[in-house]
Amino acid sequence: MHVIKTSETLIKHLNALRKNNPVVTIGFVPTMGALHAGHASLINTSVAENTVTVCSIFVNPTQFGEAADLETYPKPIENDIELLVEQGCDILFLPDYEDIYPDTYQQQEFPIDGLDHKIEGLSRPGHFQGVCNVLHRFFMLLSPTRAYFGQKDFQQTVVAQRLAAITNSSVEIRITPIYREPHGLAMSSRNIRLSKKGRQNAAFIYRAISQAKEDVKEMELHEAIAKATQFIKAQKGAHIDYLLAVDTATLDPVQTLDSANEIALLTVVEYEGVRLLDNIYLK
Repeated sequence: MHVIKTSETLIKHLNALRKNNPVVTIGFVPTMGALHAGHASLINTSVAENTVTVCSIFVNPTQFGEAADLETYPKPIENDIELLVEQGCDILFLPDYEDIYPDTYQQQEFPIDGLDHKIEGLSRPGHFQGVCNVLHRFFMLLSPTRAYFGQKDFQQTVVAQRLAAITNSSVEIRITPIYREPHGLAMSSRNIRLSKKGRQNAAFIYRAISQAKEDVKEMELHEAIAKATQFIKAQKGAHIDYLLAVDTATLDPVQTLDSANEIALLTVVEYEGVRLLDNIYLK
């Protein structure tokens, strides 16, 4: 695996690959490090679908609302490199801040139809514009054929798709299913902050939304959500931030299953002081 630290070197390397093989395809997996089996599944999918796979590790400051969150974000680079090598990643792009955001770069406000102000965006102002800016930079630098995102960060996947559309990017946005721990908890870099017992117990989140998917076959959507909410609140130490059904295109809340073509149930639960995201498609 090549470890490349500057965009100039990366561009030269990718251009040489394209010159030697005009039909080469570039798969891109953007990450902030602290890689786990969920990231490995993204790498595996990219390796299977592309000639070359590039994974970036860049802890993007513009996605963090509080400096403390940025400072405490885990950075186990040795473990990350080991995982990438094991999964067959071809290139690790490891840029510094100045390379992604040179003095000449102006942070943009992308017109993504208010997606950045909904759900997670309500409590994290500026976060999704930060996501848009860094993805736009990566897409410009790499010109990837496909970019891979995990369904767990549902709102981010919708934002990435909208960004590609409004910027007329040729990149294909690929969304891979949530990779779960054996007991059902959605894989996340945050899971390492849970105790061993807490990590096991937190599977109640997936049980709740899975049951809700079954319940909507026999009861009204609002009743299924109320039942799931009650179940989560009954778990000792669990604090529910939100549990809502949304139109997957607009992220607007829906009240009935016939309100949109595709509907997902999104939730965030704070458990042992850790915000845990999960979601499931209802239709």
